This record gives sequence, C-alpha cells and structure tokens, in this order.
Amino acid sequence: MVDVYISNGDAADEVVKHTNASGIERATPIAEIDPDRGTFIRLLNQVDRGSEVGIPIYMKLRDSNGDPLPTNTRMKFEIRRAGDDDTHKVSEQVEQISFWNQNDLTTQRDVDNIDNAKVVLEYPEAASNTGAAPFHDVRDIDAFYVAVESAAEIDWSQSEFYVDNAAVKEGSR
Repeated sequence: MVDVYISNGDAADEVVKHTNASGIERATPIAEIDPDRGTFIRLLNQVDRGSEVGIPIYMKLRDSNGDPLPTNTRMKFEIRRAGDDDTHKVSEQVEQISFWNQNDLTTQRDVDNIDNAKVVLEYPEAASNTGAAPFHDVRDIDAFYVAVESAAEIDWSQSEFYVDNAAVKEGSR
C-alpha cells in the first residue's frame, strides 16, 4: 500500500513538495507524485464512498501567516509523460477551494460530504477521448502534479494534503 500525503512539513516517500508561484495567471505545482523506481501509482476516479465520480482529496492549504489560501484559488492535476516537455491537464479545474477552507479534515472525509471533496480525473487534454477517465497511472518515469493558481504561496509547514487511500494503488512495471 502506498500513501499520498503532505502533512505539516512531512510527506510520503512518493510525494515531492513544491511552492507555487503566487500572483501569476497560471497554475504552478504545489506537489508532485514520484513513484519509486520500477513501480507505478494508479489513481482511481471512483471509491466505494459517495455517489459521484472523482478522487477524494482532503486538504487544508495555508500561507506563511497560517491563513487559508484565498477561496478563489484554482486547482487542477497535470501529468508530464516521459519524453514529453509539456504537461497536460488530467482533471477538472476546481474553480475555488471554499469547501476545503470551510470544513475541517474530519468533515471532508465524512460520507455525507465526500462527494464535495472529489476532483474528477479526466482524459489528458491532448487525448482522443474526453470526459472522466477511470484512472491515471503515474509511472516512475512520469511526473504527476497538483497545481494551483493563487494570490498566496503555500506554506507546507502549516498545510495538509491527502489523497484518499481507497483511491491509490501501487503496482510493479
């Protein structure tokens, strides 16, 4: 089993922390999933809890003052495949993070609220398919990013980000 998280400065072995560039009009990475050599991580777009499609994300994103990132912060997932210089959006773009700002982590995980915490994984923007993808495999040679567009920079020593364990599988390549 593999965990994908960052918690108050600590991170899972497969996760790399980044600091976003604030105040610019494009999303920049705050986290990267980096599987161990010879493995891949499968991110599932459906879990047994809730009724909606999407990968459950639980987070409290804060700046260096301990304040939540602005509500109008946008978030999306991107992937860069081996040999490709470009990243491709592989999720819906979350237009604002008010649900995560207004609810503690326990409330976000609650079965009555989990659908609000889900981010829909989509086929890459350059793919022939469109809409929700059943999963994304992140190989050890790929880069998978959580990217935000925000007026404030994230401070990982005061922030938390978790992908629901039921939506994460690890395999060998």
